[in-house]
Amino acid sequence: MKRLILLLTLATIGLPYTFAQNETGFIGNGYYRIKNFVTERYIYVTDNKDYYDKSRDKEDFQAIQLWKDISQAVFNPASVIYIELISGTNDNGSFDLKAQNTGVHALTGYYVNVRKQRDGTYEVSASAHGVTKYLSDDEHSSSALGMMGTGSTGNYRKWTVDRITTDHASNYVGIKPTIELGGLYYAPYYVSYPFKAASPGMNIYYVDKVVSHYATLKKIEGEVPAGTPVLIECTSNDPSQNRLELLASSSANASDNLLKGVYFCNGKRPAESVDAYTKFDATTMRIFDVVDGMLVLTDAPQPERVTSLSTGKIFDLETFKYIDVYSDCLTANTSYLTANAETASELLVVLPGMGINDVKKGSNPMTAGVYSLSGTQLRQTNDLEGLPAGLYIVGGKKTVIK
Repeated sequence: MKRLILLLTLATIGLPYTFAQNETGFIGNGYYRIKNFVTERYIYVTDNKDYYDKSRDKEDFQAIQLWKDISQAVFNPASVIYIELISGTNDNGSFDLKAQNTGVHALTGYYVNVRKQRDGTYEVSASAHGVTKYLSDDEHSSSALGMMGTGSTGNYRKWTVDRITTDHASNYVGIKPTIELGGLYYAPYYVSYPFKAASPGMNIYYVDKVVSHYATLKKIEGEVPAGTPVLIECTSNDPSQNRLELLASSSANASDNLLKGVYFCNGKRPAESVDAYTKFDATTMRIFDVVDGMLVLTDAPQPERVTSLSTGKIFDLETFKYIDVYSDCLTANTSYLTANAETASELLVVLPGMGINDVKKGSNPMTAGVYSLSGTQLRQTNDLEGLPAGLYIVGGKKTVIK
């Protein structure tokens, strides 16, 4: 029974649909977003664990969340589902559904059954021990947040699917940067699908070396392997201008990458899943941020870089009640640098070509000279007179000229 519940929970992940400018229904293996036919809420995979309370016959679907608004889904990796046909046909077959480094078959050993209806929608079911259950949105109000379950019937258990494409008007994957510096925007990023930049002006980096108070970035040219934590640079903060092309697979390699990443930040599941969130630890982590006009990796991130979650409860003797315990946690699908006792509390992030690779402990690699962000030396002294507005490296520090 528990395996059935696990299957049904993750089975919410995949069912086919059509968008205005896309083909109708499941059209082959690939990446999709899934929406309830009635409530129009999209499915988000926000954890990779489930449980079944035998004493109360209770299903736990908190690992799956349902939210309205495609404009929010486009930059949230939790809404990206890879659907793979295992047997049967596109309209009536057995499927494996994958998201956030997990999937139906990997967790349960089962595949999900998907059957197309006459109106073009799909019903998703799973059977075990003679019992068949159908996934539905059990929240019938107009709330933005829905509730996955198996209790509803009729149209509430119908789903539509839209294939994600780079040039789709609304169903694409875009980057919403969280850091702004000198007219450029940055997003620490970690996802389970391989990809490459599709919009102009985007650069993708990872940290390949830490020396003294510096962390050097290495640029990825072309494909980014699945599960590779990176820092993405954009020229806009609009996700529609920062699009990614999702790939079925990639042979690229980034074995010297020092960054790590997290998939989930789900505060509803402290008791059920140790993977639901990752607490920020200043002794072992450094987070991308901006300090004094410089891009850094720091052990003291600004509040918008972490999320305060209720991660448990304690009994308060004064009020004689249980109260929530809040912790600073890494935001979902973000990258960070692992640290130890030897790691400086703040590391200057240096772009490729700046000559930091030969830095020795305690030295300053660029005590004189003006450099562009690409590492080109513009002047041998720190004189800024006559330089156009922009962001430069001056004497080893990032400097903004307005």
